[in-house]
Order: sequence, then C-alpha cells, then structure tokens
Amino acid sequence: MKNRFNMTGMLFLHTLRRDWLKLLIWAVALSLFTGGFASAMYEIYGKDPAGLMAMYETLKNPVMIAMLGPTSATAETYTVGAMYAHEMILFTSLVFAIVSIMHVISRTRKEEDEGTTELIRSFQVGRLANTTAVVIEMFLLHLVISVLSTGLLQVQGVPGMDFHSNLLYSSSLGIQGFLWAMIALIFAQLADGAGSARGLSFFTLGFFYILRMVTDMKAPDGSWFNPLGWSYLVNVYISDSWLPIVIAFVASIVFIAVSYLLEQVRDMGAGYLPERAGHAHAKERMLSLPGLVLRLQKIFIIGWLFALFICGAMYGSIFGDMDDFVSKNEIMKQMFLHNSDYTIQEQFMSVLFVILSLLTTIFIVGSLMRLINEEKKGRWDQLYATKLSRTKFYWYHMIIASILGVVGQFSAILGLYLAQRSVMETPLSFWEITKAGIVWIPAIFFFIGILSVLIGWLPRFTMIIWAYLIFAFFISYFGQMMEIPEFVTNLDVFSYIPKIPIEEWKWGAIIFIKLLALFIIVIGFIGYKKRDLVSE
Repeated sequence: MKNRFNMTGMLFLHTLRRDWLKLLIWAVALSLFTGGFASAMYEIYGKDPAGLMAMYETLKNPVMIAMLGPTSATAETYTVGAMYAHEMILFTSLVFAIVSIMHVISRTRKEEDEGTTELIRSFQVGRLANTTAVVIEMFLLHLVISVLSTGLLQVQGVPGMDFHSNLLYSSSLGIQGFLWAMIALIFAQLADGAGSARGLSFFTLGFFYILRMVTDMKAPDGSWFNPLGWSYLVNVYISDSWLPIVIAFVASIVFIAVSYLLEQVRDMGAGYLPERAGHAHAKERMLSLPGLVLRLQKIFIIGWLFALFICGAMYGSIFGDMDDFVSKNEIMKQMFLHNSDYTIQEQFMSVLFVILSLLTTIFIVGSLMRLINEEKKGRWDQLYATKLSRTKFYWYHMIIASILGVVGQFSAILGLYLAQRSVMETPLSFWEITKAGIVWIPAIFFFIGILSVLIGWLPRFTMIIWAYLIFAFFISYFGQMMEIPEFVTNLDVFSYIPKIPIEEWKWGAIIFIKLLALFIIVIGFIGYKKRDLVSE
C-alpha cells in the first residue's frame, strides 16, 4: 500500500472496458469535426483567389479576431489551410476542452462523491492509481484523435495542406484537450465536490477565453500566457511553430504533478477550498420551491449573468474602431458600406447577437438541466413525497428558466450598450440595441421547449439537447462561410430570426416560434406528469 501507483494498469484496463464505446464515439466525432471540412473549404474558396482574399479581410476585422483569434498570415501567405485553421482551431479547442473537463470530473471527483473511489481503495490499490489511469486514458484518447484527424486531412489532398502542417494542426488540438483535462484534474482536488470542480473548470475556461479577447486586440504578446492562446499561436499552415505545443505539454506535466501532490495529502471527500458554514435555520425564501431552486443555482446564475455582461461589453468595446478599420480596407468597404441605410456598427451588431443569444441559450439549458439531474441523483425524492405536485415542480422550473433567459439576454444587451457608449462619438441608443437583442428570445424559448420534451418523455436522453445546440452554434458560426445547403440551415431555429436592424421584423415567424415553444413545453408537461421517476 506504500506504492501509490499500485494496480494502475488494472484500473486503466477496467476504465477502457467501461468507457470504450463513449471514447470511440468521441474519437470519431471529434476527428470528423477537426478535419472533415477541409475539402469543402477548398471547393468554396480555394479555386477563387478573390473569394479567399475577401475572407482574409473579413477575418481580420475586430469582431472576428475577438471570436476566432488573430492570424499571422499576410495576403501572400493566406492559403486555404491558413483560413481553415483560423476559423476552426480556437473554436474546436473549446469543444475539446469541454469534453475533457466533463469526462475527467466524472471519472474522478464525481466517483469519489458517489463512494465508488472509496470502494476501489479498499482493495490493494494505490492512492494515485485511479487518477493515473484517467490521465493515461485522456492522453491516449487525444493521441488517437490527433492521428485520425491527421489522416483525414491527408486523404482529402487539399493543396497547401501538407502532412507536417496537418500533423501540427491535429496535435495542437489534441494537446489542448489533454491540457484542459489536467486543469480539471487540479480543480477536482481543490473543490469540495464534482459540481464545484466542474463549475470552477468552466469558469476558468471562460475567463481565459475572455482574457484572450483583450490580449488579441490590445496586446498580442500577452496571448502567450494564455492556455487557449497556445492553440492558434502554432501559426499552422503559415510558419508552423511547435513551441506552443511543447509549452502546453510541459504545463500539462506540471499540472499532473500538482494534482498528485494535492490528492495524496487530501482526505477523501474533502477539498482545499473552504466551505462556507450553512445557516442553522433556513431563510424564509428557502421554504418555497422557487426560492430553493434559485438558491441551488445561485452561483451558476450569477456567474453566467456576469459572463454574458462581459461578453456584451467586450464586443461593444470594439465598436469605436470599426469605422477606421473599414475605411482603410477596400474589400471591407464593399462589404459594409454598400448599405448606406445602416451604420457599420448596426450591421456588426446584427451578427453579434447571434453569438450572444447562443451563449444565453447555453446558460438556460444548463439551468433547466438541473431539474432532471437532481431527479436522477434522488435529491428531489423528499420533495416529491410532500404535497408539492409535479405540476408545480415542472412549471416553476419552466417559468424560472424563461425569466432567466430574458434576464440573461438583457445582461448581454446592457454590457454591449454601456461599452459602445464609452467608445463611440455617436453611440447607438439603448432601444436600438434592445430591439436587436430581444428578437432572439423566442429562439431561446424554443430550446426550453425541446429540453422540456426530453425531460418529460426521454429523461435518460436529455443530453441530445447539447447536440442540437452544437449544431445550431456551428450553423450560425460557419453557415455563410461554408455555404451549407439551405435545407440543413433550415433545421436551425436561429435561421428564422430576423437580424435586426438590417432585416425587417418577421412577426409571423416570431409569433409562430413562440407558440410552438409553448406547445412543446405543454407536451413535455404531459409526459413529465405521467412518467416514473428515473435514477442514474
């Protein structure tokens, strides 16, 4: 038992037997997402130099840099590969990071909370064996994904995307996934439970994403101190630097060592971050179901509202530079100055609210998922046993989620309004920005409806909502750039929302989406009221 790594191999094999199907699905899906669109990009832009240059100028604008990061390419070195990496690498890194965080927390701190780790350690198993097995699993997973995605890029045979650059591109994403897995491993030791560890990990991910917006715009060298910055600083398909990957790998090893040091002296079930002592008696607001629901999600709600406000403010802060940027660029003039009825800021704002609305949707889906997650863990059982009806349980959650959706959207609106007001000589009015933001609320409600149906009729498959949300995010993010077929775009509810102010209000579509959302929420209620309780 003095060997802290005893039986690591056995636990690793056990982990593979348990997770092999999930890992296989992740490996295939992430590999396809990483390298599956290169040939499509080449067909659209690679055969038209003018179109490629138009994309080069488009992606150099402040909004796109804030969202996708910068590029070191010049007009002469901007190839299809450089454009593909510029559009994909940061966004894909976020996907890798999210998947890694969820899996590591699930296989470490969550199992510890559930008592599984205590059972395993009752045998002749080293204290660090389970953690090491998870580390090996994550390393091999991202190694396999890197190999698969490199092969996928290679077989497409896109001119300018050679094997060395393809390997660098895939390796950059693979090391990002492994790096964020190790960051999550540290929070698994620091936090007092799986929920807190997951929340701290995602907060850190969001913080570094917002931080790199600032550094990419104001101080590009500062991005070298940002883990997310190491993804695009490889300058793949341009100068091909392996240094950021070496830095990320070394940082991962350091994080593993730190997590080992923390775990081997930590009591099982405990954390290093102090736990605040609870009140001896519940406050009056805790004696109602809405008060209890809001209390359980207080940190989650406050964190997301703050993040939405900051995102709106970050985008608003670049409004003052847009006129100068466009006036010095002939291609951008053709793109944005041909519509004299609207300012450049108004045209940018109509696009920005697509992203901000999707972020609000993620917030609401995460909040409403607590209804089914708490049920699976058996934490609602004591409340179900009281006089509280399922009707109240269901509709309280739906109403709270709807209110939070509106509040979240207004948080982003307020951040955008205050920031652009401080940098523009003639700022947009609060009402102009509000109109551009509130028009997306029906689409946010539609996601509440979809999730309510899953909760009511397919409670074990509620994760499907994340797949549809990723699909909507991808269509909204890359739809126009990649010329995705119209019938695919029409599956995204956001495609039916008018981009105010440059498009006219589509009252018919907006009212229909609202009514459809309400209808499917009712359908979800019918299933929820009749079905049996579920557990993990």
